[in-house]
Amino acid sequence: MTDSSTDTKPGKCNPQGYAHRFERRPEFLFGNLIDCVINASGIKQRPVKDLKVIEIADVFTGDNEVFIGFGKPNAYLVCPSPKGGYQKFYGKSLRRAPSIIQHTKGIVQSGILIRFKNLPSDAIPRIQAAMVKHHGKKFWTCVNAILCIMNDAGFASGTKSLTKRYMPFNQLGALIRDGFTYDGKPVEMEVIRTTSANVEKFGIQIKFAEYMTMCRHAQRKSKALAWLSDSFTSFKRGFAEEVLGRRRTEAPAYVEAPALPDNPNYKDDIVIGLSKASSAGVILRMLWGAHTLFQASQSRVDINDYLPEVLPPFPQKNPSFVTRLKKKVLMSPFVVWLIRQILAPSFAKVGAKSEQEIYDMLVTHSDELPFKYNIVMSRDETTIAQTSVAVKVIDWLLSKHVIVSGYKYDERFAGEVWKDVDGVIHLNPNSGTFQPTDEQLIQAGHYMKAIFPHVRVVVEATDGSWKQEI
Repeated sequence: MTDSSTDTKPGKCNPQGYAHRFERRPEFLFGNLIDCVINASGIKQRPVKDLKVIEIADVFTGDNEVFIGFGKPNAYLVCPSPKGGYQKFYGKSLRRAPSIIQHTKGIVQSGILIRFKNLPSDAIPRIQAAMVKHHGKKFWTCVNAILCIMNDAGFASGTKSLTKRYMPFNQLGALIRDGFTYDGKPVEMEVIRTTSANVEKFGIQIKFAEYMTMCRHAQRKSKALAWLSDSFTSFKRGFAEEVLGRRRTEAPAYVEAPALPDNPNYKDDIVIGLSKASSAGVILRMLWGAHTLFQASQSRVDINDYLPEVLPPFPQKNPSFVTRLKKKVLMSPFVVWLIRQILAPSFAKVGAKSEQEIYDMLVTHSDELPFKYNIVMSRDETTIAQTSVAVKVIDWLLSKHVIVSGYKYDERFAGEVWKDVDGVIHLNPNSGTFQPTDEQLIQAGHYMKAIFPHVRVVVEATDGSWKQEI
């Protein structure tokens, strides 16, 4: 299979077969690092019954793609149809109905897509033939149905036979971790998410959907179970709305900043690392969200030329009681160390990235969907953490600048950073712990501009009373 993109307009179309240059960033899936997840969550989605669907053409430019889709918890396999366009294969769980080949009409369920790239020319005909072979058969799960086809077509993954795999939640992680081979040779893959939830959060949603599927099957067999399930659902919705004040509303659409133009002068010299949570942290992230720390280090620009002074934590001469409480108890070095042992005991290296790739990693901030990061610049690296993840109190705690810095005692700047819908990078000095001056803010902007010369950088006061483009 070859990529079919022919539109090479800079900053608009990805030459590797995508309809746009989507934001790309590393993400974790239950402790396993995925080096690059393509974020296509900004494309249009529309509801069909209790599902959300997308148009394939909003993701890919060509008509020769092969991918496995994971919904909640439905899974399906898509490949080109001999009659033109795309066809998909999917089965009903618990052998409830025969599996079928169906023309997609250009539409598939939204979720996580595993895209196969650069397949040999005989791979698609073999997948099509395997689909025909299994059409009309019954399977225990939808994942088992599509993996039996992949097995017959010459694919394998890990040491366990594809025909012996069943649950979507388990297989999403296993297939991404182990990858695929075709006739014994490794297959190039990409992970795409069309949902706003990161891969790990979506995996949890798949697991929950698996349980609910079993409940629905049980309800069909028992009126009492159906009544209990409906009653519990009504109570849960009423409690959320009346007690917690949570009303079901349609989330605003994600607006992605424009891509940077392709430029041969981008330097691939910024090394990126992501924090790895402890075993306990991986479990806790299911409750409080993925509070990942991103680190960037480089040697091209010396921070001492811009920010030579070290900022002490809590510099107030006459601190208030609350500040003393933070310094001595809540945010003491021991407490910060303990939190980081759970949150970020180590960092996984993603490798050297370019200015363009790091720009794509930043989630776009907007008034409708706020997305800011706390940032700490030190001599050896710059570290950022998302300020709004899931639970406000936990977000406030785990994105504090001392948590981000880990008390390195070499902090040169601390504040907030974000990328707006126009692609401008904003920086402010909003840090009660380190309290940089306006002059240090401006110098931090110049330091950032020196590292990212092709990006617009604006520094501004915390209250927005003044701004300055660097």
